[in-house]
Amino acid sequence: MVTSKLNRLIHLMGFLHLQDLVGASLIIPLIIIQVRNLGVSHVVGGAISSVYGVLQVITSPIVGRWSDVVGRRLVMLVCLIATAISYVVLGASQSLVVVILARIIAGIFKHSQTVCRALLADITPPEERSQVFGTFNASSSMGFIIGPMLGGHISELQDGFSLVCNLGASFFVVNFVLCWMFIPDVPPVKSQSTKEKSESENLTQIFAFMKDIDWKTFGDVFLVRFFLSFSSLVYRSNFSLLINQNFGASPKAIGYLISFQGIISAVAGFFTGRISKFYMDSQRELYHSSVLLTLSLLGLTVAPSLSLLLVCLIPLCISSAVIRVSSSAVTIGRCKPSKVGSVTGFGQSIASVARMVTPLIAGITQEISVYGPGVMGTMSAGVGAALAGYMARRRNLKEE
Repeated sequence: MVTSKLNRLIHLMGFLHLQDLVGASLIIPLIIIQVRNLGVSHVVGGAISSVYGVLQVITSPIVGRWSDVVGRRLVMLVCLIATAISYVVLGASQSLVVVILARIIAGIFKHSQTVCRALLADITPPEERSQVFGTFNASSSMGFIIGPMLGGHISELQDGFSLVCNLGASFFVVNFVLCWMFIPDVPPVKSQSTKEKSESENLTQIFAFMKDIDWKTFGDVFLVRFFLSFSSLVYRSNFSLLINQNFGASPKAIGYLISFQGIISAVAGFFTGRISKFYMDSQRELYHSSVLLTLSLLGLTVAPSLSLLLVCLIPLCISSAVIRVSSSAVTIGRCKPSKVGSVTGFGQSIASVARMVTPLIAGITQEISVYGPGVMGTMSAGVGAALAGYMARRRNLKEE
């Protein structure tokens, strides 16, 4: 059972996560607008967005491995203050070079969520992880309800973009202070071979962790996570354009629909622990939730009315919340304690890879048909569901 002290720490980390995502979601919708205001083309603007995604892919497992070696708290403090600095720099941007510099800093250090997940895995008993991760993920949905609306209002003020960036930075500064004061300095979990290494590992040794990942153990679940992440992202990337073209939805209506998704995702996150206890089998849970995701994306793609699309958003949000928890549980369940940080970081980088490629693929499929992103997302989710089903069936055959 989770003790009261541990429960308070989990709630504190959930609050830190909420503030993290409010700060980030304040700015994300406005960056491309700021870039365009500098007279940059759509292609260059997209390339700048890709810089962040590429750096996230490269540095996420490195930061996870770093936290395995020196401890979670120190790495989280560094990530928080560096992210705050990147947002201040972004708010002061009057040239393209400054924008790129700010996004490079954020791309390298915006990994506080990865470190939080690794710390939660360190301090939480295995049987409680699904419930804890569900509550933790629910805070992200709440953050994306508050942030975009608040950022949209402030951005209309004079020097609005700078105000939004500085406000976002302030959330990370507050998180830095709370982390410094209340997050315990949990010693890093080290294997015997790690203990024998010097703390002054060089860059070559840090990159060597990628060779340590047992691809026979994690390859299938990483592949499932990629297809499922890609399926949701490729649909959501053109969500606003889709409902505007199909149903003539106004920007205000689109905003309400996005907030509705955040609310459903937040509520679903608080129930994922109960769902996991009902299943008592993370792989079967992952399979069923991925099937639900596939059916939801199919319904959203062919929905003839806005009301039916609204109905289909509910299982989409629920399945996405369950998938985040069950896929993390499957991944962590296969880990040695000394590898949780690096494997968790690499798992996060899979979503970053999907996030890198989805805008381009969604744009290409949108040129073919307005339903292109939905069809592509449905197909990708179907592949992920098939692989998840194969994983669950193979595990059952081994146990028989």
